Amino acid sequence: PPLIEIGDNCIIGHDAVLFAHAIEGHNFSLSRIKIGHEVTIGALAIIMAGVEVENGAIISAGAVVLKGSHIGAGELWGGVPAKKIR
Repeated sequence: PPLIEIGDNCIIGHDAVLFAHAIEGHNFSLSRIKIGHEVTIGALAIIMAGVEVENGAIISAGAVVLKGSHIGAGELWGGVPAKKIR
């Protein structure tokens, strides 16, 4: 999709979903998702609109990364909602 940018050598697990849109009540918005190089996104993870994931980051299986989150290079995030683990 045009609003999703994925870098080189990424792994995206099965049934992971990247939503470049958000619907909140009567408000609809579109926002780019940017995934850096060598990022791993676990199975069943959900990445919401406006998220930026820097190079080498890992998002655990089943994590829900909330709208507008910024995941730094090499960080590990997981949980619902996702937060920095290390």
